[in-house]
Amino acid sequence: MRKILLDLTKISSHPTDEAILESNLLDRILESYFKDSEKNSRPNSSYFREYGPKSALLFFRNILKRDERTLQMLASLTTQKRDDLLNLVDAVYDYYRSRERYVFYNNSKGEPITHRDFMRRFESLSESIVSFYRDIYETINGHEQTVYRILPSGGNAGILLGRKKIPLPESLSFLKRIPLMESVVIHPPFIIKTQENKRKGLFEFKNRKVKDKNFDVSHAYGVILKIYDKRALIYFNEDYLGFLVALGNLFQIEPFHHESRKDFDFIVLFGTKDTGEECYYYKEGKAYVGVCPKKAKIDYFGYAKKMILTLYNLTAIDRKLLPIHGAGVRIRKGEKSKNFFFLGDSGAGKSETLEAVRNLSKGEYQIDTIFDDMGTFHLVNGKVYATGTEIGAFVRLDDLDQGYSLRSADRAVYFNIDEVNSRVVIPIEDFEMTYTLHEVDCFLLADNFTDIDKGLKIIKDPVEAIDAFKKGERVALNTTNETGLVSTYFANPFGPVQREAEVDEYLPDFFHALYENSIPVGRLFTRLSLDRKDGPKEGAKALLKLFDKL
Repeated sequence: MRKILLDLTKISSHPTDEAILESNLLDRILESYFKDSEKNSRPNSSYFREYGPKSALLFFRNILKRDERTLQMLASLTTQKRDDLLNLVDAVYDYYRSRERYVFYNNSKGEPITHRDFMRRFESLSESIVSFYRDIYETINGHEQTVYRILPSGGNAGILLGRKKIPLPESLSFLKRIPLMESVVIHPPFIIKTQENKRKGLFEFKNRKVKDKNFDVSHAYGVILKIYDKRALIYFNEDYLGFLVALGNLFQIEPFHHESRKDFDFIVLFGTKDTGEECYYYKEGKAYVGVCPKKAKIDYFGYAKKMILTLYNLTAIDRKLLPIHGAGVRIRKGEKSKNFFFLGDSGAGKSETLEAVRNLSKGEYQIDTIFDDMGTFHLVNGKVYATGTEIGAFVRLDDLDQGYSLRSADRAVYFNIDEVNSRVVIPIEDFEMTYTLHEVDCFLLADNFTDIDKGLKIIKDPVEAIDAFKKGERVALNTTNETGLVSTYFANPFGPVQREAEVDEYLPDFFHALYENSIPVGRLFTRLSLDRKDGPKEGAKALLKLFDKL
Protein backbone atom coordinates (compact mmCIF):
# COMPACT_ATOMS: atom_id res chain seq x y z
CA MET A 1 0.00 0.00 0.00
CA ARG A 2 1.78 3.11 -1.26
CA LYS A 3 -1.19 5.49 -1.15
CA ILE A 4 -4.21 5.93 1.10
CA LEU A 5 -7.28 7.67 -0.31
CA LEU A 6 -9.88 9.02 2.12
CA ASP A 7 -13.24 10.34 0.92
CA LEU A 8 -14.50 13.11 3.24
CA THR A 9 -17.96 12.94 1.70
CA LYS A 10 -18.35 9.66 3.61
CA ILE A 11 -17.12 11.08 6.93
CA SER A 12 -18.94 13.66 9.03
CA SER A 13 -17.63 17.22 9.21
CA HIS A 14 -16.56 16.54 12.84
CA PRO A 15 -15.20 12.98 12.70
CA THR A 16 -15.57 10.78 15.79
CA ASP A 17 -13.87 7.50 16.61
CA GLU A 18 -16.99 5.73 15.35
CA ALA A 19 -16.97 7.68 12.07
CA ILE A 20 -13.32 6.76 11.45
CA LEU A 21 -14.09 3.10 12.16
CA GLU A 22 -17.00 3.19 9.74
CA SER A 23 -14.77 4.66 7.02
CA ASN A 24 -12.90 1.31 6.86
CA LEU A 25 -9.59 3.17 7.18
CA LEU A 26 -8.37 1.02 10.08
CA ASP A 27 -9.46 -2.17 8.27
CA ARG A 28 -7.35 -1.29 5.22
CA ILE A 29 -4.32 -0.22 7.26
CA LEU A 30 -4.29 -3.37 9.40
CA GLU A 31 -4.69 -5.68 6.43
CA SER A 32 -1.84 -4.00 4.56
CA TYR A 33 0.34 -3.80 7.67
CA PHE A 34 0.03 -7.48 8.53
CA LYS A 35 0.68 -8.47 4.93
CA ASP A 36 3.85 -6.34 4.87
CA SER A 37 4.94 -7.55 8.31
CA GLU A 38 5.39 -11.07 6.96
CA LYS A 39 7.82 -9.74 4.33
CA ASN A 40 9.63 -7.05 6.31
CA SER A 41 9.69 -8.41 9.89
CA ARG A 42 7.61 -5.54 11.27
CA PRO A 43 6.56 -5.65 14.95
CA ASN A 44 3.66 -8.10 15.24
CA SER A 45 2.13 -8.71 18.64
CA SER A 46 1.85 -12.33 19.72
CA TYR A 47 -1.79 -11.63 20.51
CA PHE A 48 -2.61 -11.42 16.80
CA ARG A 49 0.06 -13.48 15.10
CA GLU A 50 -2.30 -16.39 14.73
CA TYR A 51 -5.50 -14.52 13.85
CA GLY A 52 -4.11 -11.57 11.94
CA PRO A 53 -5.72 -8.24 11.05
CA LYS A 54 -9.35 -9.22 11.73
CA SER A 55 -8.55 -10.13 15.31
CA ALA A 56 -6.60 -6.89 15.78
CA LEU A 57 -9.44 -4.86 14.26
CA LEU A 58 -11.98 -6.41 16.65
CA PHE A 59 -9.66 -5.73 19.58
CA PHE A 60 -9.26 -2.04 18.66
CA ARG A 61 -13.01 -1.70 18.08
CA ASN A 62 -13.72 -3.14 21.51
CA ILE A 63 -11.31 -0.67 23.11
CA LEU A 64 -13.00 2.31 21.46
CA LYS A 65 -16.45 0.99 22.36
CA ARG A 66 -15.29 0.48 25.97
CA ASP A 67 -16.11 -3.21 25.93
CA GLU A 68 -16.10 -4.38 29.56
CA ARG A 69 -14.38 -7.75 28.96
CA THR A 70 -11.64 -6.10 26.92
CA LEU A 71 -11.02 -3.46 29.59
CA GLN A 72 -10.81 -6.14 32.28
CA MET A 73 -8.31 -8.10 30.19
CA LEU A 74 -6.14 -5.01 29.75
CA ALA A 75 -6.19 -4.31 33.48
CA SER A 76 -4.70 -7.74 34.18
CA LEU A 77 -1.86 -7.58 31.65
CA THR A 78 1.74 -8.08 32.67
CA THR A 79 4.16 -5.26 31.83
CA GLN A 80 5.75 -7.32 29.07
CA LYS A 81 2.44 -8.10 27.37
CA ARG A 82 1.31 -4.49 27.69
CA ASP A 83 4.52 -3.28 26.05
CA ASP A 84 3.99 -5.88 23.33
CA LEU A 85 0.58 -4.38 22.50
CA LEU A 86 1.82 -0.78 22.73
CA ASN A 87 4.66 -1.56 20.31
CA LEU A 88 2.14 -2.90 17.83
CA VAL A 89 -0.08 0.19 18.13
CA ASP A 90 2.91 2.48 17.51
CA ALA A 91 4.13 0.34 14.61
CA VAL A 92 0.73 0.40 12.88
CA TYR A 93 0.43 4.16 13.47
CA ASP A 94 3.89 4.82 12.04
CA TYR A 95 3.14 2.53 9.10
CA TYR A 96 -0.01 4.55 8.36
CA ARG A 97 1.83 7.87 8.60
CA SER A 98 4.60 6.67 6.27
CA ARG A 99 2.11 6.24 3.39
CA GLU A 100 1.11 9.00 0.97
CA ARG A 101 -2.30 10.08 2.30
CA TYR A 102 -4.82 11.95 0.14
CA VAL A 103 -8.09 13.35 1.45
CA PHE A 104 -10.88 14.12 -1.04
CA TYR A 105 -14.14 15.95 -1.05
CA ASN A 106 -16.15 15.94 -4.27
CA ASN A 107 -18.45 18.93 -4.54
CA SER A 108 -20.36 17.26 -7.35
CA LYS A 109 -21.25 14.28 -5.13
CA GLY A 110 -21.62 15.71 -1.64
CA GLU A 111 -23.21 18.92 -0.39
CA PRO A 112 -21.08 21.70 -1.94
CA ILE A 113 -18.62 23.32 0.46
CA THR A 114 -16.25 26.28 0.15
CA HIS A 115 -12.48 26.03 -0.08
CA ARG A 116 -12.15 27.29 3.51
CA ASP A 117 -14.71 24.77 4.75
CA PHE A 118 -12.76 22.01 3.04
CA MET A 119 -9.54 23.15 4.73
CA ARG A 120 -11.28 23.12 8.14
CA ARG A 121 -12.58 19.59 7.55
CA PHE A 122 -9.12 18.52 6.43
CA GLU A 123 -7.62 19.83 9.68
CA SER A 124 -10.44 18.35 11.77
CA LEU A 125 -9.77 14.90 10.31
CA SER A 126 -6.11 15.13 11.32
CA GLU A 127 -7.03 16.02 14.91
CA SER A 128 -9.55 13.17 15.02
CA ILE A 129 -7.06 10.56 13.83
CA VAL A 130 -4.52 11.68 16.45
CA SER A 131 -7.24 11.41 19.09
CA PHE A 132 -8.23 7.99 17.69
CA TYR A 133 -4.65 6.74 18.13
CA ARG A 134 -4.32 8.20 21.64
CA ASP A 135 -7.63 6.69 22.80
CA ILE A 136 -6.34 3.24 21.88
CA TYR A 137 -2.79 3.77 23.16
CA GLU A 138 -3.72 5.28 26.52
CA THR A 139 -6.46 2.71 27.18
CA ILE A 140 -3.91 -0.10 26.73
CA ASN A 141 -1.33 1.85 28.72
CA GLY A 142 -3.76 2.34 31.59
CA HIS A 143 -2.97 6.05 32.03
CA GLU A 144 -2.42 9.26 30.08
CA GLN A 145 0.93 9.99 28.46
CA THR A 146 3.27 12.56 29.96
CA VAL A 147 4.89 13.67 26.67
CA TYR A 148 2.75 14.49 23.61
CA ARG A 149 4.10 14.99 20.11
CA ILE A 150 1.78 16.54 17.52
CA LEU A 151 2.52 14.56 14.39
CA PRO A 152 0.90 15.13 10.95
CA SER A 153 -1.63 12.31 10.97
CA GLY A 154 -4.45 13.27 8.63
CA GLY A 155 -3.72 13.74 4.95
CA ASN A 156 -0.46 14.80 3.36
CA ALA A 157 -2.70 16.60 0.89
CA GLY A 158 -6.36 17.47 0.56
CA ILE A 159 -8.03 17.79 -2.84
CA LEU A 160 -11.37 19.53 -3.30
CA LEU A 161 -12.97 18.24 -6.49
CA GLY A 162 -15.77 19.45 -8.70
CA ARG A 163 -17.05 19.39 -12.26
CA LYS A 164 -17.12 22.12 -14.91
CA LYS A 165 -18.67 22.28 -18.32
CA ILE A 166 -15.56 22.33 -20.46
CA PRO A 167 -15.09 22.27 -24.23
CA LEU A 168 -13.14 19.28 -25.50
CA PRO A 169 -12.45 17.85 -28.95
CA GLU A 170 -15.03 15.18 -29.79
CA SER A 171 -12.37 12.45 -29.73
CA LEU A 172 -11.56 13.36 -26.09
CA SER A 173 -15.10 14.00 -24.87
CA PHE A 174 -14.84 10.99 -22.52
CA LEU A 175 -12.55 13.13 -20.32
CA LYS A 176 -15.55 15.23 -19.23
CA ARG A 177 -16.42 12.50 -16.72
CA ILE A 178 -13.22 13.13 -14.77
CA PRO A 179 -13.53 15.46 -11.73
CA LEU A 180 -11.30 18.54 -11.65
CA MET A 181 -9.32 19.94 -8.75
CA GLU A 182 -10.89 23.13 -7.38
CA SER A 183 -8.26 23.66 -4.70
CA VAL A 184 -5.53 21.76 -2.87
CA VAL A 185 -4.32 21.74 0.74
CA ILE A 186 -0.73 20.62 1.32
CA HIS A 187 0.47 19.53 4.76
CA PRO A 188 4.29 19.75 4.72
CA PRO A 189 6.53 17.92 4.82
CA PHE A 190 4.98 16.05 1.90
CA ILE A 191 7.46 13.40 0.74
CA ILE A 192 6.75 11.41 -2.43
CA LYS A 193 8.57 8.30 -3.59
CA THR A 194 8.74 7.58 -7.32
CA GLN A 195 10.25 4.67 -9.21
CA GLU A 196 12.58 6.93 -11.21
CA ASN A 197 14.60 9.99 -10.24
CA LYS A 198 15.67 11.19 -13.71
CA ARG A 199 14.00 12.14 -16.95
CA LYS A 200 15.28 10.55 -20.17
CA GLY A 201 14.91 11.47 -23.82
CA LEU A 202 12.77 13.95 -25.76
CA PHE A 203 9.08 14.19 -26.48
CA GLU A 204 8.37 13.51 -30.15
CA PHE A 205 5.35 14.02 -32.37
CA LYS A 206 3.45 10.78 -33.09
CA ASN A 207 0.17 10.36 -34.88
CA ARG A 208 -1.14 7.98 -32.19
CA LYS A 209 -4.35 9.37 -30.75
CA VAL A 210 -5.69 8.44 -27.32
CA LYS A 211 -9.05 6.68 -27.21
CA ASP A 212 -11.55 6.04 -24.41
CA LYS A 213 -10.11 2.57 -23.75
CA ASN A 214 -6.62 4.06 -23.18
CA PHE A 215 -7.50 6.10 -20.07
CA ASP A 216 -9.32 4.89 -16.96
CA VAL A 217 -11.59 7.87 -16.26
CA SER A 218 -12.99 6.23 -13.11
CA HIS A 219 -9.57 6.48 -11.44
CA ALA A 220 -8.33 9.82 -12.75
CA TYR A 221 -8.28 13.45 -11.64
CA GLY A 222 -7.64 16.67 -13.54
CA VAL A 223 -6.76 20.34 -13.11
CA ILE A 224 -6.93 23.48 -15.26
CA LEU A 225 -3.69 25.47 -15.40
CA LYS A 226 -2.97 28.99 -16.61
CA ILE A 227 0.44 29.57 -18.22
CA TYR A 228 0.90 33.16 -19.40
CA ASP A 229 -2.13 33.62 -21.71
CA LYS A 230 -2.68 29.91 -22.41
CA ARG A 231 -4.98 27.39 -20.72
CA ALA A 232 -4.06 23.77 -20.14
CA LEU A 233 -6.04 20.76 -19.00
CA ILE A 234 -3.94 18.17 -17.16
CA TYR A 235 -5.17 14.69 -16.17
CA PHE A 236 -3.47 12.09 -13.96
CA ASN A 237 -4.24 8.47 -13.24
CA GLU A 238 -4.64 8.16 -9.45
CA ASP A 239 -1.31 6.32 -9.21
CA TYR A 240 0.28 9.74 -9.87
CA LEU A 241 -1.77 11.79 -7.39
CA GLY A 242 1.38 13.28 -5.90
CA PHE A 243 2.12 14.91 -9.26
CA LEU A 244 -1.32 16.56 -9.27
CA VAL A 245 -0.65 18.01 -5.82
CA ALA A 246 2.86 19.18 -6.76
CA LEU A 247 1.47 21.12 -9.73
CA GLY A 248 -0.17 23.43 -7.19
CA ASN A 249 3.32 24.55 -6.12
CA LEU A 250 4.59 24.89 -9.68
CA PHE A 251 1.85 26.38 -11.90
CA GLN A 252 -1.08 28.73 -11.55
CA ILE A 253 -4.30 26.77 -11.00
CA GLU A 254 -7.26 28.43 -12.71
CA PRO A 255 -10.02 29.25 -10.19
CA PHE A 256 -13.29 27.41 -10.70
CA HIS A 257 -15.28 30.62 -11.03
CA HIS A 258 -13.31 31.63 -14.16
CA GLU A 259 -14.77 31.14 -17.62
CA SER A 260 -14.27 27.55 -18.76
CA ARG A 261 -16.01 27.58 -22.14
CA LYS A 262 -12.92 28.88 -23.91
CA ASP A 263 -11.02 26.16 -25.79
CA PHE A 264 -7.91 24.69 -24.20
CA ASP A 265 -4.56 25.25 -25.90
CA PHE A 266 -3.18 21.91 -24.82
CA ILE A 267 -4.14 18.78 -22.88
CA VAL A 268 -1.92 16.27 -21.06
CA LEU A 269 -2.89 12.71 -20.08
CA PHE A 270 -0.50 11.07 -17.61
CA GLY A 271 -0.89 7.35 -16.95
CA THR A 272 -2.45 6.04 -20.15
CA LYS A 273 -2.71 2.38 -21.17
CA ASP A 274 -1.59 0.74 -24.41
CA THR A 275 -0.04 3.89 -25.87
CA GLY A 276 3.56 2.72 -26.24
CA GLU A 277 6.66 2.98 -24.08
CA GLU A 278 7.55 6.67 -24.39
CA CYS A 279 5.91 10.05 -23.82
CA TYR A 280 4.82 11.81 -27.01
CA TYR A 281 2.42 14.43 -28.31
CA TYR A 282 0.03 14.91 -31.22
CA LYS A 283 -2.33 17.57 -32.58
CA GLU A 284 -6.11 17.42 -32.17
CA GLY A 285 -7.63 20.35 -34.03
CA LYS A 286 -5.93 23.47 -32.68
CA ALA A 287 -4.94 21.81 -29.41
CA TYR A 288 -1.76 19.87 -28.62
CA VAL A 289 -2.23 16.62 -26.70
CA GLY A 290 0.60 15.20 -24.59
CA VAL A 291 0.59 11.51 -23.64
CA CYS A 292 2.61 9.81 -20.89
CA PRO A 293 1.96 6.04 -20.58
CA LYS A 294 1.67 4.23 -17.27
CA LYS A 295 5.18 2.80 -17.11
CA ALA A 296 7.60 2.39 -14.22
CA LYS A 297 10.36 4.19 -16.13
CA ILE A 298 8.10 7.29 -16.53
CA ASP A 299 7.15 7.46 -12.83
CA TYR A 300 8.95 10.78 -12.28
CA PHE A 301 7.52 14.29 -11.84
CA GLY A 302 9.98 15.73 -14.36
CA TYR A 303 8.06 14.06 -17.19
CA ALA A 304 4.83 15.82 -16.22
CA LYS A 305 6.49 19.20 -15.80
CA LYS A 306 8.48 19.05 -19.03
CA MET A 307 5.58 17.74 -21.10
CA ILE A 308 3.50 20.72 -19.94
CA LEU A 309 6.30 23.14 -20.77
CA THR A 310 7.01 21.49 -24.13
CA LEU A 311 3.40 21.89 -25.24
CA TYR A 312 3.30 25.49 -24.00
CA ASN A 313 6.52 26.23 -25.90
CA LEU A 314 5.05 24.75 -29.07
CA THR A 315 2.18 27.25 -28.79
CA ALA A 316 4.80 30.00 -28.35
CA ILE A 317 6.67 28.88 -31.48
CA ASP A 318 3.38 28.94 -33.38
CA ARG A 319 3.30 32.68 -32.56
CA LYS A 320 7.01 33.18 -33.38
CA LEU A 321 7.90 33.74 -29.72
CA LEU A 322 11.21 32.43 -28.41
CA PRO A 323 11.16 29.83 -25.57
CA ILE A 324 14.01 30.34 -23.08
CA HIS A 325 15.21 27.37 -21.01
CA GLY A 326 17.03 29.05 -18.18
CA ALA A 327 16.34 31.69 -15.56
CA GLY A 328 15.40 35.34 -15.28
CA VAL A 329 15.96 37.69 -12.35
CA ARG A 330 15.51 41.35 -11.56
CA ILE A 331 18.47 42.82 -9.65
CA ARG A 332 17.83 46.02 -7.71
CA LYS A 333 20.01 48.44 -5.82
CA GLY A 334 18.41 51.63 -4.57
CA GLU A 335 16.43 53.12 -7.45
CA LYS A 336 18.31 51.10 -10.07
CA SER A 337 16.73 47.94 -11.50
CA LYS A 338 17.96 45.65 -14.30
CA ASN A 339 16.64 42.36 -15.68
CA PHE A 340 19.15 39.54 -16.35
CA PHE A 341 18.26 36.41 -18.31
CA PHE A 342 20.28 33.20 -18.60
CA LEU A 343 20.07 30.36 -21.11
CA GLY A 344 21.19 26.88 -20.08
CA ASP A 345 20.01 23.29 -19.93
CA SER A 346 19.77 21.23 -16.72
CA GLY A 347 22.90 21.45 -14.56
CA ALA A 348 24.41 24.47 -16.34
CA GLY A 349 24.73 26.32 -13.00
CA LYS A 350 22.12 29.05 -13.33
CA SER A 351 20.48 28.62 -9.91
CA GLU A 352 23.80 28.07 -8.16
CA THR A 353 25.25 31.29 -9.59
CA LEU A 354 22.16 33.29 -8.63
CA GLU A 355 22.33 31.94 -5.09
CA ALA A 356 25.99 33.00 -4.99
CA VAL A 357 24.84 36.48 -6.08
CA ARG A 358 22.40 36.55 -3.16
CA ASN A 359 25.13 35.51 -0.73
CA LEU A 360 27.63 38.07 -2.08
CA SER A 361 25.14 40.94 -2.12
CA LYS A 362 24.73 40.84 1.68
CA GLY A 363 21.51 42.79 1.43
CA GLU A 364 22.98 45.56 -0.71
CA TYR A 365 21.35 44.13 -3.83
CA GLN A 366 17.86 42.66 -4.01
CA ILE A 367 17.22 39.74 -6.37
CA ASP A 368 13.67 38.91 -7.48
CA THR A 369 12.96 35.78 -9.53
CA ILE A 370 11.10 36.36 -12.81
CA PHE A 371 11.29 32.69 -13.81
CA ASP A 372 13.36 29.78 -12.58
CA ASP A 373 13.32 27.30 -15.45
CA MET A 374 11.36 28.37 -18.51
CA GLY A 375 10.44 31.74 -19.97
CA THR A 376 9.49 33.30 -23.28
CA PHE A 377 11.05 36.18 -25.25
CA HIS A 378 8.72 38.59 -27.06
CA LEU A 379 9.60 41.24 -29.67
CA VAL A 380 7.64 44.43 -28.99
CA ASN A 381 8.37 47.65 -30.92
CA GLY A 382 11.91 46.55 -31.70
CA LYS A 383 12.78 45.59 -28.11
CA VAL A 384 13.03 42.19 -26.43
CA TYR A 385 10.85 41.42 -23.41
CA ALA A 386 10.43 38.27 -21.32
CA THR A 387 7.60 36.51 -19.52
CA GLY A 388 7.65 33.41 -17.32
CA THR A 389 5.72 30.15 -17.23
CA GLU A 390 5.86 28.82 -13.66
CA ILE A 391 5.13 30.28 -10.22
CA GLY A 392 7.42 27.71 -8.58
CA ALA A 393 10.60 25.74 -9.09
CA PHE A 394 11.50 22.04 -9.34
CA VAL A 395 15.04 22.03 -8.00
CA ARG A 396 17.63 19.54 -6.78
CA LEU A 397 17.54 18.96 -3.04
CA ASP A 398 21.23 17.99 -3.22
CA ASP A 399 22.14 21.59 -4.07
CA LEU A 400 19.61 23.51 -1.96
CA ASP A 401 22.23 24.75 0.47
CA GLN A 402 24.24 26.39 -2.32
CA GLY A 403 21.91 26.51 -5.29
CA TYR A 404 18.58 27.88 -4.11
CA SER A 405 16.98 30.06 -1.48
CA LEU A 406 15.47 28.15 1.44
CA ARG A 407 12.86 30.79 2.18
CA SER A 408 10.03 28.56 0.94
CA ALA A 409 11.34 25.14 2.00
CA ASP A 410 8.57 24.72 4.57
CA ARG A 411 6.01 24.91 1.73
CA ALA A 412 7.79 22.32 -0.38
CA VAL A 413 6.79 18.98 -1.88
CA TYR A 414 9.75 16.57 -1.78
CA PHE A 415 10.61 13.75 -4.18
CA ASN A 416 12.97 10.83 -3.40
CA ILE A 417 14.82 12.56 -0.58
CA ASP A 418 17.11 9.55 -0.04
CA GLU A 419 18.45 9.40 -3.62
CA VAL A 420 20.84 11.23 -5.94
CA ASN A 421 19.05 14.01 -7.84
CA SER A 422 16.35 14.18 -5.16
CA ARG A 423 14.05 17.08 -5.93
CA VAL A 424 11.78 19.59 -4.28
CA VAL A 425 8.91 21.69 -5.70
CA ILE A 426 8.88 25.15 -4.11
CA PRO A 427 6.55 28.10 -4.75
CA ILE A 428 8.59 31.25 -5.41
CA GLU A 429 6.47 34.00 -6.99
CA ASP A 430 2.97 35.09 -7.94
CA PHE A 431 1.32 34.77 -11.34
CA GLU A 432 1.54 38.51 -12.02
CA MET A 433 5.34 38.32 -12.05
CA THR A 434 5.28 35.62 -14.75
CA TYR A 435 2.62 37.42 -16.81
CA THR A 436 4.29 40.86 -16.85
CA LEU A 437 6.49 41.84 -19.82
CA HIS A 438 10.01 42.41 -18.43
CA GLU A 439 12.47 44.27 -20.67
CA VAL A 440 15.66 42.27 -21.27
CA ASP A 441 18.72 44.22 -20.01
CA CYS A 442 21.24 41.39 -20.36
CA PHE A 443 21.23 37.90 -21.95
CA LEU A 444 23.89 35.36 -20.97
CA LEU A 445 24.63 31.73 -21.90
CA ALA A 446 25.43 29.62 -18.81
CA ASP A 447 28.74 27.79 -19.40
CA ASN A 448 29.60 25.18 -16.75
CA PHE A 449 32.73 23.69 -18.36
CA THR A 450 35.18 26.42 -19.52
CA ASP A 451 38.27 26.46 -17.30
CA ILE A 452 40.38 29.22 -18.88
CA ASP A 453 37.91 32.09 -18.58
CA LYS A 454 36.22 33.17 -15.37
CA GLY A 455 33.40 35.55 -14.56
CA LEU A 456 31.65 36.44 -17.79
CA LYS A 457 32.52 37.46 -21.35
CA ILE A 458 30.53 39.80 -23.56
CA ILE A 459 30.23 38.61 -27.17
CA LYS A 460 30.48 41.57 -29.54
CA ASP A 461 29.62 39.75 -32.77
CA PRO A 462 25.92 38.76 -33.06
CA VAL A 463 26.75 35.94 -35.51
CA GLU A 464 29.16 34.44 -32.96
CA ALA A 465 26.55 34.85 -30.24
CA ILE A 466 23.81 33.15 -32.25
CA ASP A 467 26.13 30.24 -33.01
CA ALA A 468 27.12 29.80 -29.35
CA PHE A 469 23.54 30.03 -28.03
CA LYS A 470 22.26 27.61 -30.67
CA LYS A 471 24.91 25.02 -29.70
CA GLY A 472 23.77 25.19 -26.06
CA GLU A 473 26.76 23.22 -24.76
CA ARG A 474 27.20 22.01 -21.19
CA VAL A 475 28.77 19.15 -19.24
CA ALA A 476 25.94 16.90 -18.01
CA LEU A 477 25.86 16.63 -14.20
CA ASN A 478 23.81 13.52 -13.48
CA THR A 479 20.45 15.33 -13.68
CA THR A 480 19.44 13.50 -16.87
CA ASN A 481 20.72 10.34 -18.57
CA GLU A 482 23.31 12.32 -20.57
CA THR A 483 27.04 12.19 -19.85
CA GLY A 484 30.05 14.34 -20.76
CA LEU A 485 29.99 17.46 -22.93
CA VAL A 486 26.65 17.60 -24.70
CA SER A 487 24.97 20.05 -27.06
CA THR A 488 21.25 20.83 -27.30
CA TYR A 489 19.76 23.19 -29.85
CA PHE A 490 19.31 26.54 -28.08
CA ALA A 491 19.78 24.63 -24.79
CA ASN A 492 16.10 23.73 -24.95
CA PRO A 493 14.87 20.20 -25.69
CA PHE A 494 11.31 21.26 -24.83
CA GLY A 495 9.96 22.84 -28.02
CA PRO A 496 12.83 24.40 -29.98
CA VAL A 497 14.46 21.01 -30.62
CA GLN A 498 11.18 19.67 -31.99
CA ARG A 499 10.75 22.70 -34.27
CA GLU A 500 14.37 23.66 -34.99
CA ALA A 501 13.83 24.73 -38.60
CA GLU A 502 11.01 27.10 -37.68
CA VAL A 503 12.89 28.65 -34.75
CA ASP A 504 15.95 29.09 -36.98
CA GLU A 505 13.93 31.36 -39.24
CA TYR A 506 13.18 34.01 -36.63
CA LEU A 507 15.85 33.44 -33.93
CA PRO A 508 18.21 36.04 -35.51
CA ASP A 509 15.49 38.71 -35.19
CA PHE A 510 15.73 38.55 -31.38
CA PHE A 511 19.53 38.77 -31.32
CA HIS A 512 19.61 41.63 -33.82
CA ALA A 513 17.11 43.52 -31.63
CA LEU A 514 19.31 42.96 -28.57
CA TYR A 515 22.43 44.24 -30.34
CA GLU A 516 20.61 47.21 -31.93
CA ASN A 517 19.54 48.27 -28.44
CA SER A 518 23.08 47.76 -27.04
CA ILE A 519 21.96 44.97 -24.70
CA PRO A 520 24.93 42.92 -23.37
CA VAL A 521 24.98 39.37 -24.74
CA GLY A 522 27.63 36.88 -23.68
CA ARG A 523 28.77 33.85 -21.66
CA LEU A 524 28.46 33.40 -17.91
CA PHE A 525 31.14 31.02 -16.64
CA THR A 526 29.50 29.10 -13.79
CA ARG A 527 32.33 26.49 -13.65
CA LEU A 528 29.84 24.11 -11.99
CA SER A 529 31.31 20.96 -13.55
CA LEU A 530 34.79 21.98 -12.38
CA ASP A 531 34.15 23.21 -8.85
CA ARG A 532 30.59 22.75 -7.57
CA LYS A 533 31.29 24.51 -4.26
CA ASP A 534 33.14 27.68 -5.30
CA GLY A 535 32.86 27.65 -9.10
CA PRO A 536 29.76 29.89 -9.37
CA LYS A 537 31.24 32.64 -7.14
CA GLU A 538 33.39 34.22 -9.87
CA GLY A 539 30.42 34.44 -12.19
CA ALA A 540 28.35 35.97 -9.39
CA LYS A 541 30.97 38.65 -8.76
CA ALA A 542 31.10 39.47 -12.48
CA LEU A 543 27.31 39.76 -12.61
CA LEU A 544 27.26 42.34 -9.83
CA LYS A 545 30.06 44.31 -11.52
CA LEU A 546 28.14 44.30 -14.80
CA PHE A 547 25.00 45.46 -13.00
CA ASP A 548 26.92 48.40 -11.53
CA LYS A 549 28.15 49.38 -15.02
CA LEU A 550 24.78 49.22 -16.77
